[in-house]
Amino acid sequence: MKIVCFSINPVFPDRITGGASKHLMRLIAHLAEKGHKVVLLAAEAVGGQEAFRLGENIQVKPILPFHLPFPQPYLVAPGDLAQICELIGEELRTADRFYIHDGELLLPFLYSTVPTISSFRDNFYPESILGSFISQADAIIAVSHFSADTLKASAGRVLPDISSRIHTVLNGLDTEVFYTTDPAPFYTRFGLNPRDQSIILHPHRPEPGKGLFETIQVVDTLKNAYGFNNIKVLVPQWLDVMNGEAESSFHSQISAELTNRGLSGNFIFHEWVSQSEMAAYYSAGQLTLCLGNMVEAFGNVAYESLICGTPSIAARVGVHRSQLPDDLLTKVDYGDTAAAAAAAAGILQTKTRVGGERLERIRETFSLSRQLETYERIICEAEKRNIPEAEPLQAGPSSTFLLAPWCYASGKGIFHDYHARYYQLPELQHLLEKTNKISPEARKRFGVSNESVLGWYKLGLIIPVRI
Repeated sequence: MKIVCFSINPVFPDRITGGASKHLMRLIAHLAEKGHKVVLLAAEAVGGQEAFRLGENIQVKPILPFHLPFPQPYLVAPGDLAQICELIGEELRTADRFYIHDGELLLPFLYSTVPTISSFRDNFYPESILGSFISQADAIIAVSHFSADTLKASAGRVLPDISSRIHTVLNGLDTEVFYTTDPAPFYTRFGLNPRDQSIILHPHRPEPGKGLFETIQVVDTLKNAYGFNNIKVLVPQWLDVMNGEAESSFHSQISAELTNRGLSGNFIFHEWVSQSEMAAYYSAGQLTLCLGNMVEAFGNVAYESLICGTPSIAARVGVHRSQLPDDLLTKVDYGDTAAAAAAAAGILQTKTRVGGERLERIRETFSLSRQLETYERIICEAEKRNIPEAEPLQAGPSSTFLLAPWCYASGKGIFHDYHARYYQLPELQHLLEKTNKISPEARKRFGVSNESVLGWYKLGLIIPVRI
């Protein structure tokens, strides 16, 4: 089979730039090993790129003139967008299947005759959210149950047929890449001494939503409230070819924050770490922090760290609420610096590592072979389907509602992932303690007015459902 793949981000023969490209490269290698011919169309990196091959059956064409760096990939001239259409259309003329890696190809007419599979890697960026509504993919892959629930509760409630096309396939973690190993090379590289220092990892892209400000707050608390005076936090810097004005501005804000708090000496900003070194990098840490408010669909870092033996602490935002049970991943409410610092202090003081039966459960949950085999099956079995028809729900007094999958009830209030804030709504919290289905009968039984319910609906806290 000839399988044409699409990436809105650049790809490189010798570098991995993030979780999405990591899984894409594994997938195309697997498809090639199974005898398929793979052509990968990708955005052209700043400065230009030549086409390259990754083995006999994989041809990479980084030729699409999307705007870089991300975000706003569609911030291009009209002629460039037409050229993107022409380049993709030309390749699809001889394709058996079209695989869109992340639902950010917002030109559904291009694949109207080719069985198409779209894997949504996030439910956060505007292109992905819009893509979920305008997608005409014949099969849709969600990378977590949270992501699938979000798709069904948003695009799926407007386009009911979308829900029947969704397959949930958890990202797999490659145990040949991520495993407990000798961290000495990183101790030497950064002048670290694990006997005298507490080594914390913040291995995320330089974006505000990834939690670096929250990490700084936790480190400040660890120093001033728990007496951890010798902390070193490792923070990667973004690749030059992926840097832009937003990244530079963010770095300036971080530098000012560290100076104001007197923490500049506790943070080590270093070059991007290659995929082949990540096992040693994770193994070098005593703790990994994932405390941001970005609504992750999978959240690679927290789980890669775990299978390298290093505990993670994650904020209960997006997928981290439900991806693993609480005994396998330490979780705190978003913005709860005190709870995060207390959990961090406990892990650092006891020198906790992840191993034994706990590690095996995590590895089994994120089986790479299962992911790749399932992806190949979905791609090969995809058949052309009709364009989904819109049937928007009408929310009103007779509607039944559920708490939205991007919300949860906490001791701080109802948290909304996409607003990154807590709503103090005792009436709603009390109602949710009594029932998970907010039907007209339940509202009448518990004395809740239609005005209150429609107010919660307008805030996006509850969603109408089809009965």
